Amino acid sequence: MPSYRGAAFVLRRWEIGESDLLVSFLDRERGKQRGIAKGAKRSKKRFGGLLAPFFLIQMECFERPGNPLLRIEGCTLGRYHVALHGDLEKLLVGCTLLELMERALPEGPEACPFFPLLEETLAVLDRSESAGPLLWVFLVKSLVLLGMAPQFGMCIHCRRPLAGAGVFGFSVPQGGAVCGNCVRRGTVTHRVDAKTLILLQHWSEVSVAGTMQSRPPARLLAEAGAVLEAFLCYHVVRELRSFRVLKVIEKREGQRETCRDHPGIDLRA
Repeated sequence: MPSYRGAAFVLRRWEIGESDLLVSFLDRERGKQRGIAKGAKRSKKRFGGLLAPFFLIQMECFERPGNPLLRIEGCTLGRYHVALHGDLEKLLVGCTLLELMERALPEGPEACPFFPLLEETLAVLDRSESAGPLLWVFLVKSLVLLGMAPQFGMCIHCRRPLAGAGVFGFSVPQGGAVCGNCVRRGTVTHRVDAKTLILLQHWSEVSVAGTMQSRPPARLLAEAGAVLEAFLCYHVVRELRSFRVLKVIEKREGQRETCRDHPGIDLRA
């Protein structure tokens, strides 16, 4: 029975019976895998509660001939992103990253390129003061790796480069920006500022850490987020539960900011 040991992030786990866990994880060398951890809910020596989100762990697994599920024998701690549990926004962003990986990635080695992206994003999220645009950055880079990146720099119809100023159309179904001459084709689903398209293109090209060196205006972030959310839901996954919760929290925080600026507003209404 071949065995191996490798670095991994747990994407999701399911309880099986009284003591076992079914675990979906992203392995550095083998991509997305699934395995059974016998007695994981009881064994502190072999697992130590490490089969959980935001732990980079060294996982020991056995391959079973004719069985697509691995047998997880144990794991040890590599790194824990502790700051994610002390900040609700960071926690929800982190959960959204893991949920996206679980639902969008194919099983097997094809998912290997996503490991360094997830590793870097969680590390930056852990040490940054706030989540900032990290969720949107991760979505852009994930779409690039999936081979589904939208066209931000030129018109999807006439293929002409877009100017650096003005407002353009964006077609979610057809996957990219639409210039003024091609708007009449009726494919536009969003209106997008040229600066937003430049920002999205920038995120696709620089490192995750590099995207945190400047803070774009809130208007551009909101516009970029709306386009990416619509594109993701149309082409990749219908809805992410953790993302839905994150949006509710952000809406409430925005209401609290408004309430502080206007003390007469009652949020309980």
